[in-house]
Amino acid sequence: MSILEQATEILTAVGGDKNIISLTHCVTRLRFVLKDEKKVDQKRIEQLPDVLGVQKNAGQYQVIVGAKVEKYYGELLKLTNGAFNTESEEQPKKAGFNALLETLSAILIPSLPPVIGGGMIKGFLFMFWQFGWLEWGSPVFEILNIISDGMFYYYPFLLAVSAARRFKTNEYMALALAGTLMYPSILQGATEGIKGLPLFNLITVPYIDYSSSVIPIILSVWVMSYIFRFFKNRIPDLISTIFTPMLTLLIIIPIELIVLAPAGFYVGEYIAKGMQVLIDFSPILSGFVIGATRPFLVLTGTHHAMRAIVQQQISTYGFTTIGAMNYMSVIAQASAALGVFLVTRNKKMKNISFSSTISGFLGVTEPALYGVIVKYKIAMIATMIGGGVAAAITAHFGSAEYAMVMSSILTIPATFGKGFIGIVIGLPIAAIVTIGIILLGKKSIIKQDEPEANPAELTTDKEVANQRTIELVSPVTGVVQSLSTLSDKTFANEVMGKGIAIEAEEDCIKSPINGKVNAVFPTKHAIGLVDENGVEILLHIGIDTVNLKGQYFDVAVKQGDTIQIGDTLLNFNQAAIKEAGYNATVIMIVTNSQTYLEVLPSKEAGEITNGDKLLTILA
Repeated sequence: MSILEQATEILTAVGGDKNIISLTHCVTRLRFVLKDEKKVDQKRIEQLPDVLGVQKNAGQYQVIVGAKVEKYYGELLKLTNGAFNTESEEQPKKAGFNALLETLSAILIPSLPPVIGGGMIKGFLFMFWQFGWLEWGSPVFEILNIISDGMFYYYPFLLAVSAARRFKTNEYMALALAGTLMYPSILQGATEGIKGLPLFNLITVPYIDYSSSVIPIILSVWVMSYIFRFFKNRIPDLISTIFTPMLTLLIIIPIELIVLAPAGFYVGEYIAKGMQVLIDFSPILSGFVIGATRPFLVLTGTHHAMRAIVQQQISTYGFTTIGAMNYMSVIAQASAALGVFLVTRNKKMKNISFSSTISGFLGVTEPALYGVIVKYKIAMIATMIGGGVAAAITAHFGSAEYAMVMSSILTIPATFGKGFIGIVIGLPIAAIVTIGIILLGKKSIIKQDEPEANPAELTTDKEVANQRTIELVSPVTGVVQSLSTLSDKTFANEVMGKGIAIEAEEDCIKSPINGKVNAVFPTKHAIGLVDENGVEILLHIGIDTVNLKGQYFDVAVKQGDTIQIGDTLLNFNQAAIKEAGYNATVIMIVTNSQTYLEVLPSKEAGEITNGDKLLTILA
């Protein structure tokens, strides 16, 4: 399938452009904010060749497509014609920690390109100086230093823009707040050690160097958004252009300089110092924990909070020890993909793991994490141990990154300095330990890959006969027909999995398995089941009957119920459904068909009775 075809499938599967509130992307994933996530056909998305995984996190529905993300984003923009609204007020409201993570993500991610670019340049600048290729203070050194340092020194300006967009306020007002924090007299006073500027002999505006800071500008823009909106909604339009910004600045800037920015600065300082105290208390233990848990932070989205701490460490100390620990996890994740590549016999997984290895060593680990590591238990264990051991080594030697960079084999120069020996030892250790564990546990990967192989190529008829089989019975009496005869292409093309269809002669659907009810759709037209062997089944009544919104359906079970073969699952009024203009065919799909060697129907035509053998699964 082409990128356009897959982008079209993704758009359809997320509920169409009318279900999209906003659409953005990062390095590897499309990030949707949707009106109703219940409309998402996740199985349909996961079946697409380029999709490495799907994740719901921090109010976003994320589709991981790896390095092709910009191409997918471009096609989706063309397909939607701007139908989604990034400024919509309909965005679901989150609370507590999820809201904080979502906010940090929305503010920090847009500012990363210049930060990563500058960090790369700074890393090479350090390397050129260390190797004696460039003289400190020379004209070339100075111009490269300016190129690499501007985005860090004036970081509040970058954050002001993304914070304004996040809090839906005027970007230029936000930039004015950043300009206030970076005003020359404030920076000069901080440099000279002057306590501050006395105001009315009552309070003091402290002189603090806010360059490279994170929290002060975010707090200031957040409060400013309320003040600006307050005046804009109450001052007549005729004079609002003049008085709204004037009154906002008169109020917010004193509050910013006296309260918000100093508070944010010291909170950030204490967070950075607090983290350093924990690391100093037991460097090896702290390093192992940070390096081992990094994959889980990425999976849950909480790595955005860690990114803010990393930036704060750089602002406070001029380097980040946590960044060096995370670096080891990056190498471990890339090495895990390489290990799977060396072990797996599955052609598709070989391709995925090879490309994930390359992107991983270049600093983009999501393809490795979502496309490879989460699929294999031994790969996740190896990644955690390899990353943890290597990070413990860097922590022991006091290794650090001296710039905010995307950790990769290309950014080694950014680690030149105190403790560099830890990087020298840690990098190969991360790779060797991770790959070594995978090689030791390769049998589990090979075994897990076997169901995806082609049985016609790997087994003889005698061997197939000796395979463990799982029998599924018919949930209803009626006439069997092949899925290919259905008008719905999702079912006909087996996008959701292999199965069979039945023209029912009765209005009662009974359980075809011993197992549990995995899901009951709100519209009652479909039920998800999982049998005692792990076979996942979807019973879907009719085509497009979701539009009936539960009318003519009576469900007899609920999610989590234990069921036996023959138990009543639901009753439906077949005649009324047909009269309403809908097809009432009973469709039975094995949604995890790819897990098994084959899913074979006992017949593809003719009559069948409830309880008769319907599908045979070669496990």
